[in-house]
Amino acid sequence: MMCRIGSILVAAAVSAASLAQESAPAAATDVAPVRVKLETSLGDIVLELDAKAAPITVDNFVMYCGQGFYNGTVFHRVIPTFMIQGGGYTEDMEQKQDGLRKPIQNEWRNGLANKRGTISMARLGGQADSATAQFFINVVDNERLDTPNDGAAYCVFGHVVEGMDVVDKIKDSKLIKHPKLPFPQPVTPETPVVITSASVLTKYDRAPIEPLMAQSAERIAKYTAEPMLYQEELLRAWIEKAEKEGGGKLEAAPSGLRWVTLKPGTGPVPTKTDTVEVHYTGWLAYGGKFDSSVDRGQPYQVKMSGGVVPGWLEALSTMKVGEKRRVFIPPDLGYGERGSPPRIPPNSLLIFDMELVGIKP
Repeated sequence: MMCRIGSILVAAAVSAASLAQESAPAAATDVAPVRVKLETSLGDIVLELDAKAAPITVDNFVMYCGQGFYNGTVFHRVIPTFMIQGGGYTEDMEQKQDGLRKPIQNEWRNGLANKRGTISMARLGGQADSATAQFFINVVDNERLDTPNDGAAYCVFGHVVEGMDVVDKIKDSKLIKHPKLPFPQPVTPETPVVITSASVLTKYDRAPIEPLMAQSAERIAKYTAEPMLYQEELLRAWIEKAEKEGGGKLEAAPSGLRWVTLKPGTGPVPTKTDTVEVHYTGWLAYGGKFDSSVDRGQPYQVKMSGGVVPGWLEALSTMKVGEKRRVFIPPDLGYGERGSPPRIPPNSLLIFDMELVGIKP
């Protein structure tokens, strides 16, 4: 259903926004942010929408505002530790169909992150390009929504500039389990929070937006045809950062494994019969940290004969004790097409900081 946001991954340690900026669509300098006011029964919320980063999504939202679609709809799903969602149901909890436009393409690769106060599009779970009118406002940082779980993440297209106190009032509403809605937990405000009016405050000139919409659609088609291409683009920022930190240059093996040495080692290199101790932190190319022995304060023991992904064994087989690397593992040397749900999506390019602490006797 449209109100389902989907299952969640671990929180990000490195902002996907900072890593994705270079692959965001080219911006037209004469495209100004668009401001929209949502007048609600608890007060007004003013949103600033980023038409440069998400032109298709902003245009869609502005069109709904212009046709009065949101007037009389409610915030039907509220999770105080997550988000408030609205734009799709009337006050009597009937899904609004009259005026519903066709689904739009998902512009989640736009460099904007699901931070507190940002607005994103809701969509059907498992269907990347299924967003229509429903939206949600993040009430906490939700970078986990920036990592694709079912083939795509969630598209941020603006942020609250006035009325975050109103958002928090909605978040703090008394919640019930509404009999007309399919949620197993109480998530619907007992007293309906109605959007009485949604109006565009600034002049909206569609002419300079249309070329950006075309560029965005082309990017989506390109990345859909070549899914690894986006991760490879993000990887450039990771590599540059590692080279600055360690002072070395990217190295590569014939297998496709790549790494940058952050700190040289002086000890021995492990053999295939050894057991080694490794400190590590693992990220997705999108920015989400999914595991860390450093956070646990205990090195991880690895048998060089197997038991971990091939990329780990290949990297460790050429490391000296005391050495630290940032290792870039392609999907075929990681978790491949199956991934490692729910933390690692299928066909994920993995980044690990790996330090060979010692070889066990």
